[in-house]
Amino acid sequence: MKRFLDNKRNVYIMAFAAIFLESLTSVCLKKGGQYPFLSFGYLAWFLLAVVILGVYAVTWQLILERLPLSTAYLRKGVSYVLIFLWAALLFHETITVKQIIGIIVITIGMVVSMSDDQ
Repeated sequence: MKRFLDNKRNVYIMAFAAIFLESLTSVCLKKGGQYPFLSFGYLAWFLLAVVILGVYAVTWQLILERLPLSTAYLRKGVSYVLIFLWAALLFHETITVKQIIGIIVITIGMVVSMSDDQ
């Protein structure tokens, strides 16, 4: 693993994979919320969210050892874009113009911040 993470490109790939995982916890919690409180379905989805967060926490710690804090956390804006997509695609939630503008602003911010890394 250390050898894999010595390559900066791999660290960025791992960061995006970790952010993708983190975004899935929102899906799990939303799905769990569709079941009665403390029912099997509720607990199963909640447990899955906790497991995913555990994997995310370990992965994110490995990333933070190799990237500056500001660089790593500026990438977390991707999670807002992913959660927006999950809400629309999986839960058929209403998308507003304001939300689309917000996602565009977040994306532009990430692109601008990433331009310094090249």
